[in-house]
Amino acid sequence: MKKIFLSLLLVAFSIFAVSQVPGTPWTGRTYCKIVLDTKLMEAPSCSLGGGGGIPATWPKVYAHLGLCTCAVIGGTRNCSNATQNEEFCFSQITPYQSQVWQHVVGNWGEIAQDDGVGLMQTLGNGVYSIEFIIEDYFSSNQVSTEQTATSPVPSMKWNVNQGGKPYTMGMVFRNADGTSSGRDFGCNDLFMVNILTNPVIIQSTDPEGPTFPAITVEVRDASIEDIMILSDNTKIYPNPASGNFTIKYKNVVDENNVVISIYDLNGKIVKQINPGKQNPGIYEYQISTEDFNQGLYLVHLSMNNYVAHSERVLIIK
Repeated sequence: MKKIFLSLLLVAFSIFAVSQVPGTPWTGRTYCKIVLDTKLMEAPSCSLGGGGGIPATWPKVYAHLGLCTCAVIGGTRNCSNATQNEEFCFSQITPYQSQVWQHVVGNWGEIAQDDGVGLMQTLGNGVYSIEFIIEDYFSSNQVSTEQTATSPVPSMKWNVNQGGKPYTMGMVFRNADGTSSGRDFGCNDLFMVNILTNPVIIQSTDPEGPTFPAITVEVRDASIEDIMILSDNTKIYPNPASGNFTIKYKNVVDENNVVISIYDLNGKIVKQINPGKQNPGIYEYQISTEDFNQGLYLVHLSMNNYVAHSERVLIIK
């Protein structure tokens, strides 16, 4: 009887964990690192206050990134045809169409948000970097779902089970309050193309011209270490869990108010951890399952009242 119950729980867990959507799934895990050297930018009004050999001096710089994976047909995304998807994503770069920004991470809008979403690491001398797992970064709770005026399809999380691949990535940069921006030589958007084969940064001002010298990129298959550190900034393991499980996450914001809440499937909080205000760093907490019944639970990681991560955990006894 116990084996039957465990089998049912595992089936339920797999249904919750993986959305079965028709289409050809993309199962890769891809590490990406973007390094911006503001000294090599040229447009005076779009170089974050630097450029022409002068480094930007902002303590915080944010990357506003948008990934294109699928063709848009009749106002909906169709991920089933790989050739059509690739042609669509490249065709949207020039003339510029916001449909190329399908899965957007970064909170700019009318009022820029200094909330850590898209925050780059400050390396000094006007150099900033950001690294992430592409599949996780653009399918996480950080993805904006805003409807734009010119796009028939709003930004949404990338459902990797639906299909598509990371074909092109739009990028612009800003300081914390959005008063200073970083773009190409003509103050237009930048794009990474040939992401999975030979990634280069082109300018939408002149896509056939030279690559953008201020940005270097590294794209490769993600290692286990990459995934543990960069995947949605949060990992819960082992899952399913028996005995103990660990919550590990990365905080990138000063004095971020962190709360970890664990709910049963009836929505009742069965355990809550209140670390309080934390400075940037990697944190982890080990949770004992001694006081939990066997079954599925929902773990919420909240930062400044924003649910930064939500994941179901199966506890087996």
